[in-house]
Amino acid sequence: MSDHLILGASDAAPRWVGVRRHQVVAVLLAIGLVGDWTIRPRSSALEVVLGTLLAGSAVCVRGGVTGAEFAAIVTRYRLRSRWSSVGLQRGATGWELRSDATVEVAGFELEHRGRLDLSGGDVAVMDRLGELLVGLSLRGPTAHVSLHVARLHDRSATLMTLPTDTPPGEGWRDQPGLLRAVVGLDDDEVSRRYLERWSYLRSRRDLLQVLRVRDFGSVSSGHALLEHLQRTSGSITVALHVEVVETSKAQGLAARAVHRLGSDSAATRAAGFRRTAQSARAMDRVVQREELVAGGEAMLRLALYMVVSAASLDQLRVATRELTARAERSGHRVELGHGRQALWFSAALPGGPGW
Repeated sequence: MSDHLILGASDAAPRWVGVRRHQVVAVLLAIGLVGDWTIRPRSSALEVVLGTLLAGSAVCVRGGVTGAEFAAIVTRYRLRSRWSSVGLQRGATGWELRSDATVEVAGFELEHRGRLDLSGGDVAVMDRLGELLVGLSLRGPTAHVSLHVARLHDRSATLMTLPTDTPPGEGWRDQPGLLRAVVGLDDDEVSRRYLERWSYLRSRRDLLQVLRVRDFGSVSSGHALLEHLQRTSGSITVALHVEVVETSKAQGLAARAVHRLGSDSAATRAAGFRRTAQSARAMDRVVQREELVAGGEAMLRLALYMVVSAASLDQLRVATRELTARAERSGHRVELGHGRQALWFSAALPGGPGW
């Protein structure tokens, strides 16, 4: 994929001149409060305190999370229930998966025939998948597709979930058992409950930690994430979620992204700052995306999660450290999801009920 597309940092969060909106608002309010306290006589010292807190909330504290975002994460973690559940049962046309929401999906397993990369089968599979995504974008409305590469006890398997009215194409077979295994249910289970802790989830069988790849900005050719994960100890499932945006909406999104970055670049140069290599790469990326969408390609919103499971907390921490180190060596920036484990686990499930 990176051989054909310019991948980089996520641009899902709106930015003003390269800075996230809440950071701009916090800094402007902080300057206003402190400036008012400095100029106006007999002003309250509370303005300085509030201004300092607002300025601190705009600073990134860890993993790209600002002080304001961290405070929001802690607040939501304290307020929501520690218990969550996941259930799977037969629906009218597919499988109903219940978590934060209920989604109905069809699950298919990739038919592995030897080494796909040596036979050229991996390229054929990706070409067929690309055609499927383009078809979903033309059909509309927005559709959700997910791919899950799971390391089971005796083998590795690839699961794809699709809308129930979409055929998978050649090379995939209906496999409810694999869907149940990726969800984390035994053959005789209808649902399973999880207890959320700050950095992991606990069930009656094992412990889980969900990590998310934040961006692909440092990925170079020859650094495949799955190749590194195959050498990592522990049970790992990689979940790639793809939201296929319908064509009419995608064209507007692509055009607005180019306009926003162009305006930010013009404002930055007008203020006397030079255009950095990072901003130039981001501009090239959105221009390429607009050209591809205008040419009929599908616009995709991507999210990549990694679910690590272990029998004990010590084993989980060791596997997570090893996985994080391997992912970062391959150029993937990883978030640990502290305080958001239940939310990310729901988002990583087949069909993405937490999206």
